Amino acid sequence: MRLLQTVLQTSTTSEIQEFSDWIVKLGDGMLCEPNDRVVDIEIPPEFLISDFNDPIEAIVLSTYTNLLENYRNDNFLQSKAILASKIETMEEINKYILSLIPGKYLFIQSHMLHMECVLYVQ
Repeated sequence: MRLLQTVLQTSTTSEIQEFSDWIVKLGDGMLCEPNDRVVDIEIPPEFLISDFNDPIEAIVLSTYTNLLENYRNDNFLQSKAILASKIETMEEINKYILSLIPGKYLFIQSHMLHMECVLYVQ
């Protein structure tokens, strides 16, 4: 986890912790007053990507900077995450990321096991 890295500046650690706390509150439904399950969530402007043509491309490129140089680096991939409210959106994002990575892959989906797997072929 990035917060445990000793080389981070205090301001960076503080910003990451603030964002992590915000995500937890969002997931726990604690950002707003009780509601009828319909709610507007105010996203702080510093977390928004505002200049883009393709939203999926913008999210991936801002989250996984230098992806092509680091896609084989477990620490690089494990230290980042993209959250989406719909599984269909995550599937689009995953397919986009896979389209950027060189080589061939097999995409296996198991409805019985409720899981997906990507196998890279060298």
